[in-house]
Amino acid sequence: MEKIIVYIEQVTKQRDLSLYNWQELVDKVILPKMAGPKNKAQSRYMINDMFMNLLANFPQEISEKNIVLAPILFEIGLQRLSCGAVLHDDTPWPEPLPMKYREYSSRWDERHVMSEGCYNFIMNGLEQSLNFEMTRDHALKILFGLMEYTDAAGNIYSGFMLSSFKDKATLLYRHAEKLVEKYASFEEIYPYYARAGQWKKHMLYLSLNKDKIDWDDFFKKSQAVTKGNFISRRLQRNAIRKQIENASL
Repeated sequence: MEKIIVYIEQVTKQRDLSLYNWQELVDKVILPKMAGPKNKAQSRYMINDMFMNLLANFPQEISEKNIVLAPILFEIGLQRLSCGAVLHDDTPWPEPLPMKYREYSSRWDERHVMSEGCYNFIMNGLEQSLNFEMTRDHALKILFGLMEYTDAAGNIYSGFMLSSFKDKATLLYRHAEKLVEKYASFEEIYPYYARAGQWKKHMLYLSLNKDKIDWDDFFKKSQAVTKGNFISRRLQRNAIRKQIENASL
């Protein structure tokens, strides 16, 4: 029996799941039993970690089972992250979930800080979300959010969602940085990396891409120089630009 089926049977206490096709398994077991239904009979305050760990443990298998259902499952996981686990730029929800699956959106759930399942999904399953058109933008926003509220030294900034994961902040930051720079283009990355309060974290990347930077735009976005007269600001700009350009040497 496939490992993913064995795992689902173990955590749901359901048996003979190998008799189900994947669509049936998703609709009758994975979502109602593992993600958790949201209806009058049974309330759910957040997506269950059973589901998040499924995404974390079997991202490739889920992708290979059904190319239509896979991004739906990953989007449900991403929406759980957006509901209190990771602060990030706005993304539409319950869209892009099809109407059939919108009861599993976290849009109406209680906001809840990052759980172990959320952490496991980020570290082991979220990358797969970057391979689907439906989930790519949402996944990138979550990764940029992780970098915005943490840094490589393990600091957390205004990050109530990471309060129980302070010891893992560096790992989360480095993982997010790796995935973003692997999957996103310069045009997608630059507006985030050039933000005020963020650009110092990303000097190496900016240095490696210095020929692509519009420096007037950079100083407008980054607000790196805000005080002093014209000559003083010009000198500061030149010093910062030189510092960035030399960061990769």
